[in-house]
Amino acid sequence: MLFYVVVSHTPLWVWVLFAFLLSRGLVALRPREVAPSRALLVPIAFLLWGLDGLVGSRGLGLDLALFVAGFAAGLAAGRALAALTPAPRLTPEGASMIVPGSPLSLALILVAFSVKYVGAAALAIVADPAVHAEIASATALAGGLFAGAFWGRTLTQFRRALDAAGLGAGWPTVVRFVCAPPARGLGAP
Repeated sequence: MLFYVVVSHTPLWVWVLFAFLLSRGLVALRPREVAPSRALLVPIAFLLWGLDGLVGSRGLGLDLALFVAGFAAGLAAGRALAALTPAPRLTPEGASMIVPGSPLSLALILVAFSVKYVGAAALAIVADPAVHAEIASATALAGGLFAGAFWGRTLTQFRRALDAAGLGAGWPTVVRFVCAPPARGLGAP
């Protein structure tokens, strides 16, 4: 009965977000060509969802600090996760990457969504202020961890693809790659 109540009171935007994230995870199972801007969609979604969880927090200072700490740890974890898959390669024109298929993205998306969903449901159900604060803090930490993991993995994939193409893996090159107009890429003047 409780499961039905939680699911039936879940806002529609959460299911839309889940469908979007699930579709991105399923697409990631196969090798594909990805523009840098599209590769950033999932990290941006988790960053915004994590920050959204801080809105209205009674312990905003603590929860924000936990989010940042989780984000920093997630960046390191994401970098390590990126090393578990073959390096992406740049397309010949250098405007996008060929990313090998992997179940890693789907697994990470499903775990991250489940943890965030259960945390949000627990916050909606629990009435005890002390327990509510603990759940909010744990959810803030988890939100930062997952957002950081997606950012760390994606940025490391960019760096690995650029390095393999002999363009260097420094941050200025990564920023140029991400910000380059799609038609031009890094190979065009």
